[in-house]
Amino acid sequence: MKLVFAALGRFACLLPTVVSAGAIIVATPAAFAMEGGQSPYLRGYRDFSSGILPPPGVQVRYDLNFYNGHETSRIPQGQLATSLRTVSNILGIVGVTPAQLWGANYGFAIRGAMTGVSADRTVTNGARRVAASDAMTGLNDVVISPIVLGWHLGNWHWNVSASLWIPAGDYQATQRINTGKNYWSWSPQFAVTYLDRKAGLEFSAAFAYVANYENTTTQYHSGDVAHVDFAAMQSIAPRLSIGAVGYVMSQVTDDVGAGATLGSRRAQVFGAGPAIRYVIRTGKTPMILSAKYYREFSARNTTEGDQGALSLRANF
Repeated sequence: MKLVFAALGRFACLLPTVVSAGAIIVATPAAFAMEGGQSPYLRGYRDFSSGILPPPGVQVRYDLNFYNGHETSRIPQGQLATSLRTVSNILGIVGVTPAQLWGANYGFAIRGAMTGVSADRTVTNGARRVAASDAMTGLNDVVISPIVLGWHLGNWHWNVSASLWIPAGDYQATQRINTGKNYWSWSPQFAVTYLDRKAGLEFSAAFAYVANYENTTTQYHSGDVAHVDFAAMQSIAPRLSIGAVGYVMSQVTDDVGAGATLGSRRAQVFGAGPAIRYVIRTGKTPMILSAKYYREFSARNTTEGDQGALSLRANF
């Protein structure tokens, strides 16, 4: 733990040289009175080098994320129109130990956060129109990965992990929007990276299955969701790489429970766009700064829009 806190201290000293530090705001885009519309997993979060578990030590990652999405769909109550806007930051820590298990390096991870979100919702049924809007900033649920196992073989790198979403975020049943979800989720995950350092070429993909439990306050049980994140990067200069990123989110089981008044609400969305990565030399600790943009398409029962992110990573 001393190593983790020391790494955080060093990272905090380096951070202002690259990006303006402010309140830490993180988001999985929050559901606006439709719990089945958004997954606890932040789509696109696992991008380049997702299959590479760092060498023993601590990796600190900071993300600044922007999202603006809309949904128009038919529900039993009428025509639903929803808009969602978030400005987000993510802070994650990965610790890798010298210990090995089945030939793999053993690590663990934790991610904590806060979200600034605003949303609007309108339901129209004939001449009747019901509209609501709200905005808030609050803590998100905490994500822990107590088991991360990583293997390396030549240009190939892969890892398996198990993640748990702990309902520690801000949640009030009387609020129209919440930054916490008030239910537990867990996810087995697998990621693989092919990295040819001589050619400066990388392909990465990550797969996650998110199993959700019931929100006992609303009696809403969100369905399970499958995620695929992927990235391809090509080096064009010693410190500069360009490429493409994308993701798929597909809900594979129905929303159920007394609170699922909008119907089964199986969600699906795709996203793809460009990415750029630059290595910054700051003393003895190199930092990786990346930017990416996703344009979403083919959405069903969830928002569709634009997502952008800046990411900063450092290994200690």
